[in-house]
Amino acid sequence: MRILYYTWFENSQEDMEETLIFLGNGVVKCNIPFEDYEQDQAFTEQLSKIIEEYACDTIFSFNFFPLIAKTAKSFQIKYISWIYDCPHWTLYSPTAKYACNYIFVFDQVQFLSLKQLEIPHLYHFPLAVNTRRLGGLLKSSRANVSTDSDDNQSTGIGNGKTLLQGNVEDSPIVSFVGSLYENNRYDQIQYLPEYLRGYLEGIIKAQEQIYGYNFISELLTEDIQKQMNQCIVMELPKSYPVSKQQLYAAMLNEKVTSQERIFLLNSISHHYPLTLYTASNMAIVPRAKNGGTVSYRAQMPQVFCRSKINLNMTLRSIQSGIPLRALDIMGAGGFLLSNYQTELAEQFEDGKELVLYGSAEELLDKISYYLSHEEERQEIAHCGFLKVQKLFSYETRVRQMFQLVQEHSF
Repeated sequence: MRILYYTWFENSQEDMEETLIFLGNGVVKCNIPFEDYEQDQAFTEQLSKIIEEYACDTIFSFNFFPLIAKTAKSFQIKYISWIYDCPHWTLYSPTAKYACNYIFVFDQVQFLSLKQLEIPHLYHFPLAVNTRRLGGLLKSSRANVSTDSDDNQSTGIGNGKTLLQGNVEDSPIVSFVGSLYENNRYDQIQYLPEYLRGYLEGIIKAQEQIYGYNFISELLTEDIQKQMNQCIVMELPKSYPVSKQQLYAAMLNEKVTSQERIFLLNSISHHYPLTLYTASNMAIVPRAKNGGTVSYRAQMPQVFCRSKINLNMTLRSIQSGIPLRALDIMGAGGFLLSNYQTELAEQFEDGKELVLYGSAEELLDKISYYLSHEEERQEIAHCGFLKVQKLFSYETRVRQMFQLVQEHSF
């Protein structure tokens, strides 16, 4: 295949490009800015020109772009999209139903919701990591070799100027890489009536205590939604069948994630040495060490490999799926301690390939246990790496993806 790879400079762009080439495909990579997801004539003309010039027969992107779907339809070529975010609102565009699309969704709850829309080529498909690259970094990290990268990405991942350098004895004890979501949309609301705010904050607090099941949407009754409509403006194109209930739930899930991370990280930092690699305001977790931001390809894997314990606290809008960060940690040979997540529990053996927690108390207890059981911790990290290498490498996942596309060609 000759693949036109549309990139928005996502973290995984180089890993995906390398894999496509490794599997024998021709790859033309481009980024074209656009003004609107649905209509942009200049974008369409530029994309069409590249397709014609390089005779591309397939388009690929992480996440789904209606503009690309329209162009693919006009050329009658395949458009493969691997969904990176959850929720991902453009999947509700009418263009998602085009026969030329092949849409791969990493979160099963999101997949089942979208399935009701009768999107023709829709698949539940977990994300991947480049274990060929990470295997090499794993060896170099253990040999105390530090490299650099120019990768820049969002919260917790940047130019990495303050990356921990040096010897293994300087390695972090407990690490977290990611955002604290302190600028979430809920906290930006200017006004809520006292009763409504109390009700919503009760939902947030309750959801904070529960893993494996998200009930926020169920508690946003029609009456509560009407009250929220008076104070909050959240809109998508009218052609998108997305309810206010879904939009409000996504907003509240951000707030749950923020409160949960801040509370748990503060709790951990009072008992154990904690390093945060984040672009968020470190004053929120004052006892933690500031690790700055780290580059995705070179520096972040070294943090995961060197840290005794790596935390994953899943964004609550990812209701069942395996977060990329969890795969990144295990793919780098790191020990993963994660909140309970349905698909993680289904694909990995708790206590053998990773460790899951279901409450703040259990999280603290397991940090204490695994810091004092080094051999067991290292064995779990090794088994986690082997499982990721076997089932979640880019080479394996992309081969499976292309096989599905071939079997269901339009």
